[in-house]
Amino acid sequence: MLGVFAALFAALSFSLSDVFVRRGVARVPVAHGAFVTVLMGVPLFAAVALLSGQLFRLDELAASGYGLLALAGVVHYVVGRYFNYSAINAIGAARAGPVQSLTLPYSVLVAYFALGEGVTTGMAIGMGLILLGPAIIVERRPARAPAPASPPGNDPPHFELRQVEGYAFAFVAAISYGSSPVLIRAALEGASGLSILGGLVSYAAAAGFLIATLILPSRRHLLQALQPTTVRAFTGAGIAVTTAQVLRYVALSLAPVAVVTTLMRFAGVFTLLLSWWFNRQLEHITWRLGAGVVMSVAGAVLLVLTRAD
Repeated sequence: MLGVFAALFAALSFSLSDVFVRRGVARVPVAHGAFVTVLMGVPLFAAVALLSGQLFRLDELAASGYGLLALAGVVHYVVGRYFNYSAINAIGAARAGPVQSLTLPYSVLVAYFALGEGVTTGMAIGMGLILLGPAIIVERRPARAPAPASPPGNDPPHFELRQVEGYAFAFVAAISYGSSPVLIRAALEGASGLSILGGLVSYAAAAGFLIATLILPSRRHLLQALQPTTVRAFTGAGIAVTTAQVLRYVALSLAPVAVVTTLMRFAGVFTLLLSWWFNRQLEHITWRLGAGVVMSVAGAVLLVLTRAD
């Protein structure tokens, strides 16, 4: 039960992060946002690991576990986060969420083949609903950008939907996000109570990878991300996403991959509501979007209930 609550609160925190990101990428480049939030995650995770005492249990993780956690960090925080932020920039946070529900069927299938977790008929139906959700939200006609909700200068500028690139970016992010839970689960198998340490290892590996890329001249522009303006734009996102990741690692250490990944799909509902409340001038919210979110969540609930049986 604790794993269920951790997954749901992780979903809410991820939604808050995406809402902050939507405002941030309206002002600064996507790559800067991903760079800042990954670097922020290391000290925040280290603080939690220190308070929990897990920082002093480094010897309890096997070498193979460190390798899997490092790979999960690069896949999730470098590849997945960059493409997620790019999708949010192109189509909005509320619209990118249902597309990323594809992480669920992908994770379930990978867990089935790699970890031996079962897939029932009800779960298959639920996954089918999840697959239909993103198809509903696609606009059949080009969408016009919503008018700004307030005079220029008080809010970020409005945007035009760029559906082709947005949905492509969201799909890549979904595959990346769907791969990391299996890696994390395999790395922490037999290492009870080390979920926070696992998160720290993954974040540190991702941050190290990003810092190492600064030796390339084409990546030097990321140093500009450390300027106060950029850091302020993504501070809320960094705190929210790190909180979500802490809860996510806890949930994955307590519950099966399929259950955790499914419950976290409720982030789609949270993101839709929060986007409507805070970012209406930056989102194109329609009945198609609402229907797609509802269908995706319905499929997730069906999958959970079926698995509980």
